[in-house]
Amino acid sequence: MVALIVAVVLISLSVTVQADKPLEKNNNNSITVLQTKPYQAQSRNQQDDLWARVRTGFSLTSTQSREIQHHENNFSKSQQFIDRIVERSQRYLFYIMEEVERRHMPAEIALLPIVESAFDPEAYSHRHAAGLWQFVPSTAKAFGLEQNWWHDERRDIIAATQAALDYLQMLHKMFGNWKLALAAYNWGQGSLKKAIDENHGGNKSISYRHINLPAETRNYVSKLIAIRNIIAHPRRYGIRLKPIPNRPYFEQITITQQIDVQLAARLAGISENEFNALNPAYHRPVIRGEESPRTLLLPAAKIKTFVDNLESYDKVLVSWRVYQIQSADTLQSLSSRYRISVAKLAEINGISARAALKKGQTLLVPRDGNGIRERTYLAYNNLLKTSAGLPASARSPRTEHLVYIVRKGDTLQAIARRYGIDINSVRSSNKGSDRLSIGQKLTLKLAVPFNRPYSS
Repeated sequence: MVALIVAVVLISLSVTVQADKPLEKNNNNSITVLQTKPYQAQSRNQQDDLWARVRTGFSLTSTQSREIQHHENNFSKSQQFIDRIVERSQRYLFYIMEEVERRHMPAEIALLPIVESAFDPEAYSHRHAAGLWQFVPSTAKAFGLEQNWWHDERRDIIAATQAALDYLQMLHKMFGNWKLALAAYNWGQGSLKKAIDENHGGNKSISYRHINLPAETRNYVSKLIAIRNIIAHPRRYGIRLKPIPNRPYFEQITITQQIDVQLAARLAGISENEFNALNPAYHRPVIRGEESPRTLLLPAAKIKTFVDNLESYDKVLVSWRVYQIQSADTLQSLSSRYRISVAKLAEINGISARAALKKGQTLLVPRDGNGIRERTYLAYNNLLKTSAGLPASARSPRTEHLVYIVRKGDTLQAIARRYGIDINSVRSSNKGSDRLSIGQKLTLKLAVPFNRPYSS
């Protein structure tokens, strides 16, 4: 089969923003371009420092208490802690702030990962909560976050942020104010509702300070207010707040085949640590995308580097094989067969070196080096910036130019149907001919946004 590489090249650079609806899962091997939606923030053009933009969005009522003062003192006494938070948050805060503003939520919500995880996407609590937003497994499942051996969307920057903001908006609608919504996010909506119903006659206008909350929850809200106060007036607290550029840190790219994490980082020209910080949801050393498209986040300046390097890369994309355990297999036998230590094989697969293997169990083992290059389907997503202030009806139509490499079995009709365009448009890019050859390049002009491709 001929390798297929697709890059969607947009006319101008802009911010990638998710649409109102959550990402859809697609189980076919067709090209996928995530639906995007432009978002215009007037402050973006006026402020170079993202912290200044965050401050303008603060809207929670200002309160003072001993608890808040206590947390202000704790946070502000360590410049090192603040510096660490800023360093981590610079990867994610612009995207989170975009989403918070798009949903007309208080900017304080964008700071919630400081309380939850100190902006560490690898954070894991004793209650089995994971990621920036610290989703426990049950809540994550309720909001459609995938959790399996390969991938945990609780750590996915895009998916978890969308789910957390969905959840907070639901809680705000349920309880009527943001401080109660935050309390419910920490304590649980059922527990908070029960406390209000039993002790306050169901009065949802009650202040969170008058509710008998657990100490952890009361401190949770107080910590967020304290952080808000420090971000609002860092000099007042003796804090130096390093500026964060008010522009996208990352862009999205979608793959639908397997690739090694280490190789993906190398092709993008970034360290593996940087790749993992942007893509912490992937548990294993290989990203498996053939069953469902996978979105990778890469630094905005490295997208073209990744696309160009991948297009010219002529070796295998995966160095690990997905192996189904047979009845006679043991870690020792696989260790000998694939020339890898038992300890390393166990570590890669997250099991004990003394574990007994079960028939049908999945393990990752080194490839034998004889595999044919994996076919890679790739969509390059950059959202075209729309003129600020113009209504949708006045915006100029936009097109994306997609380079499609013909593979075995393709027809003009099938390609046109897959991308929702007129067959004559495909024919015109083929010099008016209906004849195709494997490896031939077609330039397709696609309206923005275009529908998810149909299965061919």
